[in-house]
Amino acid sequence: MDYLDSFIKLHQIEGEIKVLCRFHGDWHIDHPASETPLGVFHIISKGQCCIKLDGQCRHLKAGDVVFFPYGTEHELASCPTLFDIPPSALIPIQRQTNKNFTVCRNHQAENDDFEMFCGFFHYRYPSALFELPKWHLAENNYSVLALLALLRDEKAENLGNQTVINALANVLFTYLIRDYFTHHQIQSGILAALQDKRLNIAIQTMLEQPEKDWSMDKLAELCAMSRSNFIRLFKEKSGMSAGKFLTEIRLQKAELLLQNSALSIQEIAIAVGYQSEAHFCKLFKTYKGRVPRELRGQMKFLRNVLQLDDN
Repeated sequence: MDYLDSFIKLHQIEGEIKVLCRFHGDWHIDHPASETPLGVFHIISKGQCCIKLDGQCRHLKAGDVVFFPYGTEHELASCPTLFDIPPSALIPIQRQTNKNFTVCRNHQAENDDFEMFCGFFHYRYPSALFELPKWHLAENNYSVLALLALLRDEKAENLGNQTVINALANVLFTYLIRDYFTHHQIQSGILAALQDKRLNIAIQTMLEQPEKDWSMDKLAELCAMSRSNFIRLFKEKSGMSAGKFLTEIRLQKAELLLQNSALSIQEIAIAVGYQSEAHFCKLFKTYKGRVPRELRGQMKFLRNVLQLDDN
């Protein structure tokens, strides 16, 4: 697992692909802005369409994925001229839910000339990771095409398909971040700092070993820089101090351990770099709004509720 995978894992992204659109002829969809922290994406698997955002129109084709990290309002249509026609004036879109998807159609025929998977990324907690653009288009990305082939195989209503589909959505998030990271020079935020070869080793090391006793002197030495230059450059590129970034990484890891392990609070504190349980709990409450024990209790309660629902 490289540093970008580690960073994404710490932020507990949960993806799901819930909607499968199969259209023929003319169609137009309005997609309102998300009311909660939610990423929205559309995978074009067949045919082509147009997307309108902030008054600008862009052509999409099979193999493209358009990603809205903040769930920004947008419109989709079969051709640009249809953006001037209200969706209600066209053939109504019918929705039918099966085991895996809500299938949307605007025709009764078996053949369709356009197909699109739609899904969401749930962000449990806002973070520096989401210093992303309003939208990103991944065009003909090899990794995305391979994932799309797997997704097509999961369209049938087989046992366990939804688990596989949602796992593919989680993989897609990493692919999209990688695609954006590769094709854009990011100006600010932790992703910008990750792109800077002078800072990369320090960030990677903090991600991989947050429990170590990292001083500014040690981090600067890793980067072959003076302490003052390291502190200045890190703040300039990322918008935060290296100490604050390390604290956030430690507390994100602590949150994962609270949720997924049976370690005691003291053991978790030590595992993320704090020798004092009291100091760890105070810091955790400052950043997360509650002490570790309260968060663990809430997570346990939610798991029990979900188990009851499954039964």
